[in-house]
Amino acid sequence: MSSFANHEFRNLVADLMRGSGRFNIAQGAITTAQNIGAAVSNALAGLIVFHAGYSSAFPSLAGIACLGLALCFFYLPETAGPPPATPRQ
Repeated sequence: MSSFANHEFRNLVADLMRGSGRFNIAQGAITTAQNIGAAVSNALAGLIVFHAGYSSAFPSLAGIACLGLALCFFYLPETAGPPPATPRQ
């Protein structure tokens, strides 16, 4: 994971776990899930290439990634809060 993505990942976990006292366990669980996903995607791509050819592997994995993006977009709560009110002059 790149430095910027790693930093944003920590901020996301901190926002979601604020006040719960479970930051470390949440970060460990999410990192474990990411690493399992990285290993499974290679195995899945190999199976797809073996059975359907190279031209099917990328669209299949891209579809799974789009599904993950849609899940985050629709089900990940916004933690920023409302914007601050600006005083009238």
